[in-house]
Amino acid sequence: MKLSIIFEERPSRWGFRGDPYFWGHLQDLAESKDLISPDELEEWIKAEYLAVSGKPLTDKYGDYAIVEQFAHGGMSSGGIDNLWWIEEGIPLLKSRLAELTKPV
Repeated sequence: MKLSIIFEERPSRWGFRGDPYFWGHLQDLAESKDLISPDELEEWIKAEYLAVSGKPLTDKYGDYAIVEQFAHGGMSSGGIDNLWWIEEGIPLLKSRLAELTKPV
């Protein structure tokens, strides 16, 4: 089973306009990754954020990154909302992964 399975159902709400594109970027990369632990998932997402934005993914209020490859128009085009990822995106993905990997 590949890690991309946890990305299949998209959230109904996002932080900034670049968030769905970053989600898709992670999903594409996860197509070639096997399942990992929830903690490894968080570290992987943070490493990918750093790779595409040049900034660390922190919980500092109001922090975000603008990533040109995710800019497709609109006021927050290309913006990745750190707070959304830390408070909603990463916890959602970690819970999905934990559900898949829990012992039966």
